[in-house]
Amino acid sequence: MIAFLPSLGWQEMFLLLVIGLLLYGRNLPEAGRSLGRVAAQMKRGFQEFKDQLDRDGSLREVKKTFQETTSELRRVAEVPRALANPAGAIRDLANEAMSSPMPDAQESEEDAGPSNNGASDADASNAGKPPSAS
Repeated sequence: MIAFLPSLGWQEMFLLLVIGLLLYGRNLPEAGRSLGRVAAQMKRGFQEFKDQLDRDGSLREVKKTFQETTSELRRVAEVPRALANPAGAIRDLANEAMSSPMPDAQESEEDAGPSNNGASDADASNAGKPPSAS
């Protein structure tokens, strides 16, 4: 019932009732109703806030979808130009590739596989041969 007072026993409830009667007297039911109204308004306000956050999140998704669609349409519009001027299309692709950032060196090392742990290329090439008697 009261979420912020989970361990409220009958003694505490009785004490709160006595304090309420002393403070409000005959106006205690009216004070309880006004407290209930305030709690209901706060609950509605929090629910509206949560709904607004959900709407904002879905609007961001829709905006992102529109941006992706717009970029796809621009790429599709470039296809006839590329067919009409293939040299220009190749030059644009080369410029785009040159201006894009390089992948991290760490990622390329991970893709290459495990290292030799300091072994030289000569050691690696002799790895499968039996040792020669010298």
